[in-house]
Amino acid sequence: MPGVVKVVQVPRGVAVVAKSFWAAKQGRDALTVEWDDSKAEKRSSVALMDEYRRLADQPALSARKDGDAVQAIKDAKRKVSASYEFPYLAHAPMEPLDAVIKLSANSCEIWAGDQFQTIDQANAAHTAGLEPQQVSIHTLYAGGSFGRRANPGSDYIVEAVSIAKAFGADGTPIKFQWTREDDIHGGLYRPMYFHKLEAGLNAEGQLSGWRHVIVGQSIVAGTPFAGLIKDGIDGTSVEGAANIAYAIPNVAVDLSTTTTGVPVLWWRVVGSSHTTMPSKPLSMR
Repeated sequence: MPGVVKVVQVPRGVAVVAKSFWAAKQGRDALTVEWDDSKAEKRSSVALMDEYRRLADQPALSARKDGDAVQAIKDAKRKVSASYEFPYLAHAPMEPLDAVIKLSANSCEIWAGDQFQTIDQANAAHTAGLEPQQVSIHTLYAGGSFGRRANPGSDYIVEAVSIAKAFGADGTPIKFQWTREDDIHGGLYRPMYFHKLEAGLNAEGQLSGWRHVIVGQSIVAGTPFAGLIKDGIDGTSVEGAANIAYAIPNVAVDLSTTTTGVPVLWWRVVGSSHTTMPSKPLSMR
């Protein structure tokens, strides 16, 4: 394709290096790539949510237990229940992921709207085969991010350095840019969650019992922040729920952590994005 300089295979896929963005995009569209999707998540969002609903009725780990919520709800004058579904959410910042890399045998310079400089420096150095002190990062303003540019694997930084390395590491600046489509279907997502809630009220209309079951993926499992998981409970999955701000005598918050092939990450306000800002309930009685 006119303007295409080189096509390189890197650990995360295939990259087209061209003299302009449009030439690179046209070159990529013309490629025939055979992918190994043997480890990909094959279940649909609908199928996953069906599994989450089933898990909500199974025994789970206790994140909080004050009194006897089940008995309190059973004995309550009035009972209320509701369930909520939260889909996977892309960060979708105004500016898709991008960076400029200048890589040579002894140094690596990075220009990016960076949120995780120390971790990105270490990951870039490892990818380039350099020492961290040989990597310098020029932090630029970014058109949004909401946590997307702060991920333990430094995915977009590592990808950009991999491309520069495969290109030749001769000091030629390489501008790396995802398209909006890349950003949506190849990114890291706020996990999908299912919530099941039951509450009991006494004769005066006061809450006497509260039971909250949460089903979803952990955003810190397998990351340097896995220490946030205590006794099997990811604190970020239940924040805003296990520390509910209301004085209720009988409270139970349970968590069932799932495992899927969908890559997930924190999203602005992290756990409270689904525990304290619910959408319209699917059902209520």
